[in-house]
Amino acid sequence: MQPISELLGGNGAYGFMGVNDRRPGTCEKHGEYIELHCSGEKRAFKEGWQGCQKCEDEIIEAQKEIEDRERQAQMYRDRIESMVSNSGIPTRFQGKSFENFEAESQKPAANLRKMREYADLVCSEDHGGRSLILLGKVGTGKTHLGCALLAQAIRKTGQGCHYWTFSELVREVKGTFSKESKCTEEGVYKDFASPRLLVLDEVGLQNFTDFEQAVAYEAINARYLAEKPTVLITNLQAKDLPLCVGERVVDRLREGGGRALDFDWKSYRVGGAS
Repeated sequence: MQPISELLGGNGAYGFMGVNDRRPGTCEKHGEYIELHCSGEKRAFKEGWQGCQKCEDEIIEAQKEIEDRERQAQMYRDRIESMVSNSGIPTRFQGKSFENFEAESQKPAANLRKMREYADLVCSEDHGGRSLILLGKVGTGKTHLGCALLAQAIRKTGQGCHYWTFSELVREVKGTFSKESKCTEEGVYKDFASPRLLVLDEVGLQNFTDFEQAVAYEAINARYLAEKPTVLITNLQAKDLPLCVGERVVDRLREGGGRALDFDWKSYRVGGAS
């Protein structure tokens, strides 16, 4: 190896980089090296003595790794928020969360606590497809909590979850009957069954003909067979729900520990959510 004393002779080799002096140095990690003094005029190095270049290179590399991790983390956050935006949650309910739910009395507070517990369950790998029914009066926060649950599940699991109304589901199925349709009835039920968690809202606003009951059964049964949890939201009372969607649908939702939460208090929000 060439002696350091020989490497120190002259400075022409470094002049083009703005280096005007150099001296021997010793790094505890990398051993002997040539320390350069830079004028800073040509911006190849910062002004002054540069220290061990290998240490500097390691610092730069470590900083790049940190920046890469931060960039990847931001890309993941952006992807998750895109999934939330495209989950079908209505614009009015974008941004709804458990934290901004107004539990003004004991029973709403109890239902909020149960929704948080259910959120923990469906975000785990032990949910077993357990479903939930939210039923009761208009304006008591059922859709708020359903959408809050949906958004939290996406953010915690990184998996697709979706919001549908029952009317949308019926329209999708009817749309497959057209000769111009590119989707099949089976495809609609497959799409319905695919999200990790699905919220089916506004159940009970329909007449519930035999066809609508058949749609309800095929859709819920598809998720039941796939062991996917479903949250059904309705303004109906518990005794009336089987008359609309059918006993088999209610049985599917209640099987395996599925619960029903009653929202039976007075509407507390003007123009409030159902």
